[in-house]
Amino acid sequence: MPGTSRPARGAAVRRWAADLAMGARFAVTGGREGWIRTALTALGVGLGVAVLLLATAVPNIWNAAVDRQRARTVVPAAEGTGPSDRTLLTALSGSTYRERPVYGRILAAEGPRAPVPPGLSRLPGPGEMAVSPALSDLLSAPEGALLKKRFPHLRITATIGDSGLLYRGELLFYRGSDDLRRPGDGVERITAFGDRGEPFRASPLVVLVILVSCVALLAPVAVFVATAVRFGGERRDRRLAALRLVGADRATTRRIAAGEALAGALFGLVTGAAIFLAARIPLSGISLLEIGVFPSDVAPDAVLAGCVALAVPLCAVGVTLVTMRRVTVEPLGVTRTAPPRRRRLWWRLLLPAAGVALLLPQAIGGLGGGDAANAQVVLGVALLLLGVAALLPWLVDVAVSRLNGAGPGGPSWHLAVRRLQLSSTASRSVSGITVAVAGALAVQLLLTGIQNLDEQPRGPAWTVVEAHDDAVPAARAPEMYARLRAAVGVRAAHAMVSGYADSARHHQAQAHTAPGEGDDPEPYPVTVADCATLRQLADIGACSAGGVFLVEDPEGPSRPRPGERLALDPVGSRTDHRAPALWSVPRTARPATAKPSGLRPAFLTPGLLATPEALPPTLLRHPHVTVLLRLDPHTPDAIEYVRNTAAAISPRIYFTTFGSGSITDIDTLDAARHGLTACAAAVLLLVGCGLLITALEQLRDRARALSALDALGAPRAVLGRSVLWQTAVPVVLGLALAFGCGLALGSLLLHMANRPLQADWWGLLILTGTAAAVVLGVTVLSLPMLWRLMRPDGLRAE
Repeated sequence: MPGTSRPARGAAVRRWAADLAMGARFAVTGGREGWIRTALTALGVGLGVAVLLLATAVPNIWNAAVDRQRARTVVPAAEGTGPSDRTLLTALSGSTYRERPVYGRILAAEGPRAPVPPGLSRLPGPGEMAVSPALSDLLSAPEGALLKKRFPHLRITATIGDSGLLYRGELLFYRGSDDLRRPGDGVERITAFGDRGEPFRASPLVVLVILVSCVALLAPVAVFVATAVRFGGERRDRRLAALRLVGADRATTRRIAAGEALAGALFGLVTGAAIFLAARIPLSGISLLEIGVFPSDVAPDAVLAGCVALAVPLCAVGVTLVTMRRVTVEPLGVTRTAPPRRRRLWWRLLLPAAGVALLLPQAIGGLGGGDAANAQVVLGVALLLLGVAALLPWLVDVAVSRLNGAGPGGPSWHLAVRRLQLSSTASRSVSGITVAVAGALAVQLLLTGIQNLDEQPRGPAWTVVEAHDDAVPAARAPEMYARLRAAVGVRAAHAMVSGYADSARHHQAQAHTAPGEGDDPEPYPVTVADCATLRQLADIGACSAGGVFLVEDPEGPSRPRPGERLALDPVGSRTDHRAPALWSVPRTARPATAKPSGLRPAFLTPGLLATPEALPPTLLRHPHVTVLLRLDPHTPDAIEYVRNTAAAISPRIYFTTFGSGSITDIDTLDAARHGLTACAAAVLLLVGCGLLITALEQLRDRARALSALDALGAPRAVLGRSVLWQTAVPVVLGLALAFGCGLALGSLLLHMANRPLQADWWGLLILTGTAAAVVLGVTVLSLPMLWRLMRPDGLRAE
C-alpha cells in the first residue's frame, strides 16, 4: 500500500495543477467578458492588498520614527560635570503657530568639539538659526509673516537634513545663543545627541487601544478581499455548466473555478503592489499626532509581506472551493437560481461566543500584559468582528423572507427582494461595511471612555505664560506683565511670582544633617501677586497692600503659622552656595480657602499668598514668573501676537492653555479619535468600491433580463429604485447589526479598562453618514450602466 500511495498522490497533484492552470487560462483567454471579470477581481483584491501591505509596513514606520526621535534625544552630562570642550548647553524653545507645533532648541557650545544635532554639519553660532525645509518655506511665504516676526534678529544659515526630522512637514529649528550660562531651570548640559536608553513600552491601556484599532481597521479589509475573489461568480458557474456538458465532473469544475479565482488573486497581488508603491509618496505628506513618514520608511516587513502574498491566493482558492460546495453545477444549468436552503445559525454564533470567551478573563481580572495577553485580545476582537460578517447573510435571508410581502411595495421593491433572495452577493459585500462600523464604534467608545469627559475642567480658557528666573528675573516681572497686557487681543491679565519657602528652624537643622537623614517635609508654596489676582486664586475677603493669606491644602504640607520665620527658596539658595533670604510671616496673616474653580492653573498649589508690599518678589532667588491672559476670541491670531511679544522678551518663555477642556491629553485623544474616524471612513469607501464593483457585475449578469424588461416597457425609474433597494436593505440591516455588536464589544472593552461607557455621537453620526453616502454613491454610479444595458438589442444571441 505505501508503494501505491505515492504515485496516487503524484497523480492527484498533477490533476490539481492541470485544473488550476485551465482555470487560470479561462481567466485570461475568455475574451472581453473574461478580461473584464478578471480585471474587476484584480482591482478589488488589489485595493485590499494595498491596505494590507501598508499594514505590514507599520512596524518599519514605527521603528524608523522611534530611531529618528532617539537620534535627536539629548544625552545629559553626568551630575556634577563641569564645562568641557565636548559639552553643550541647550534649552527647549518650542512654540505653536496656528495650531501647528514649532519645535526648537537653543544651543550654546562650551567647546570646539561640542555635539552637533542630527541633520546638521555644524552648530549655529549666536544670532544664527538652522531650520527645517518646511519651516523655511513657511517663513518665506505670506502666511508665515507673523511667525517670521518671532525671529527678528536671526539669520538662517543652514537647513536641517532628513536625518534630523521626524517627518518632512515638521517645523523645527535650532538657534545659537550666548545667553545660556549654566544648567538649571530648563537648561541642560549635554555630551551627545542620540540617547538609546530604555525601549518605549506603552501601558496596557494604550496597547489595548492600538490592538483593537488595528483589528477593527484590518478585519473589514480581509472580508473585502474574500468577497472580491468571488466577483463574476454567476457567469463563471454558467461556463462551468458547459464543461460539465463535455464530461467534466463536479470536483474538476470546482478546481477549475479555484484556478480562475487564483489567477484573479495573483493579478490582484501585482495590482496591490503597484497601488502601494504609488501611494508611498503621498503618504509622506500626511501626519497624525505629529507622527509622519518618509517614503523610504514605508517598506513592508519581509515576513509579513510574504504572509500576505501567500494568504491572498490561498484565500482565493479556499473561498471558491467552499462556495462551490453550495452550488450544484449540472450539464443543463446551475441550481443557484433555485430557492436556497435556510442558512445555519449555530456555527455563526460560535465565532462571537469564542471571542467573548477570550476577552472575559481580562474583563474579570483586569488588563494583562505580555505577548500572550495581547494575542488573546487580538484573537478575541477579530473573532467578534468576523462573527458580525458571518451573521449578516443569515440576518439578510431572514429579513428578506419576511419582507417579501411587506415593505414599501411596488415593482421596484419586489424586484430587489427577489434578487436578494436569489443571490447573497450584496450581503457578502456589505459585510465589510458592517465589520468596519462595528470595529470603529467599539474603538470610539473605548477612546471616549478613556478621555472621561466628566473630568474635563470647566470655566473660561486662560493662556499661561511662564518663565524661569534665568530667563526673566523677578525684577523684570512688571515689564513682562506690562508688555503682554498691551499685546493685541488681550482682554485681561494677571501676573504672579511663585516660589517655595521652608521653616527657618527646619532649614537650619537640615544644614547640620547628613543627606537622607531626618524628615524632609515638603516646602511651602509661595505666590506673590496683587489683590485682584489673589482674589482669583482664593477666597481672601478684604485685601490691601501688605496683606498675607495662608491657604490650607488638605493634600499638601501644613501651612505656616503667623509669626513663623521662613527661609525663602532654600533649594535654589543651596544650589547657589549662599544663605537663603529670611522672612517672617506677619502676625496679621489671615487664613483663606482656595477656589476650586478659580483661575489657578494645575501647577500652582495653595500655600502662602502675599502682596508685593508684604513680600518683595526679588527675595525669591529662583522664582517662576507667570502671567495669565484671557484673549479676545474675536481677534484673529491673538495668540500669535502674544507669542511674538513673549519671544521678544525671552525665547525661553513657555505657553500652556487651561480651562474649557483644553488639556493636551484630551487634545491628543481627540486627534486620535478623529484619526480613527477618518481611517474608518476610508475603509468604508474602500468597501464601497467593492460594493460598486459587485453592483456593476450583477448588472452585467442580468443584462438579458434587463433588456427583456425594457422590451416589455418597464420604466427605467423602477429599475433604478430596485438597485437602490437592493443595496440599501443589506446596508441598513448591517448597520443595525454593527451598532449592536459594536456597543457590546465597546462595553466589554471599557469594562476591561475599568472606564465608564460614554458615546461620541458626532463620530457615530459621521460613520453612519459615510455608510449612507456609500449606498447612494453606489446607486448613482450604477445607473449609467443600468441605462446602457436596458436596450432591446441585448436580447440578440448567436
